[in-house]
Amino acid sequence: MERLVELSDAEVRIDFLLNSKCRATVRLRSLCATTPVAYKIQTSSPHKFLVNPPTGLISPLSFATFQIILRPQNQLPPTFPRSPSDRFLIKTAPFASDSPYPTHPDSLASWFSSLPLDSTQDFKLKVAFVGPFLLRHAVSCGDADTVKNILKRQKAILSDLTQRDAESLLRVATGLDNSEVVVNLLLEAGLKIGARVTAGGVGFYQVDPRGNIKCAQLLVESGADKDAKSKDGRTALYRAAANGDRRMVEMLIDIGANPTIPDDRGRSAMDAARDKGHEEVVGNFTMWRTSTNGRKTW
Repeated sequence: MERLVELSDAEVRIDFLLNSKCRATVRLRSLCATTPVAYKIQTSSPHKFLVNPPTGLISPLSFATFQIILRPQNQLPPTFPRSPSDRFLIKTAPFASDSPYPTHPDSLASWFSSLPLDSTQDFKLKVAFVGPFLLRHAVSCGDADTVKNILKRQKAILSDLTQRDAESLLRVATGLDNSEVVVNLLLEAGLKIGARVTAGGVGFYQVDPRGNIKCAQLLVESGADKDAKSKDGRTALYRAAANGDRRMVEMLIDIGANPTIPDDRGRSAMDAARDKGHEEVVGNFTMWRTSTNGRKTW
């Protein structure tokens, strides 16, 4: 038997939220030029899902859509994004115009029950749980594989985030033990980095305490402002100098951060190092300022 219908996708992706009905739409396209095609949707998890409509007819070479509705769930899916225990079976068959069965949904269900087992053409539809809620959860757990799989399935998920949500997600990612990996995944997938994000204390200000130089470099390469000030009026270089973090100081200088930018009290990163007694950092500032080996000079 030639194929009767074509699925819009072999996997239905549901934006998951706790304690909320979550919906996804699936489209069926008829490949039959002369006869209507009947369809019936079955699920392995009827306690979790509703289908609307569960049966229907598709006119020749036309389209039909149905909604998959996830009942409100008070727990996260056991596995995501793919949920192997959840799946749908789409049964299809040509529907003769002289069929004695009416086209009412209940009647179509009875019609399918009357068909021989080998007379239907069946398709499997997998289930994936995605969306910002699960992405944030995966990021907060440092689960790089799950983050990667959600981003792969929802290419526009990051570009659709508000600036505040992007800022919050980046703040969570930069605080992880494996922040370099997760931050890189987010940035490569298109997480927006702007002046408001870095000025709000997301960029370098979160990675300073860990001295995560690679993470800071990734942020700079993606547009983070190396001289942005946090809410206390201090730059990332000021904070690194005050902490005596020579590795971070050196990295920031090498990418062009300016140690002479004052905070709200008129104190610069050089002053901060001196005030805290970090003589090695002070000495390095002096060396870099007078250097002629290609490093930043002021």
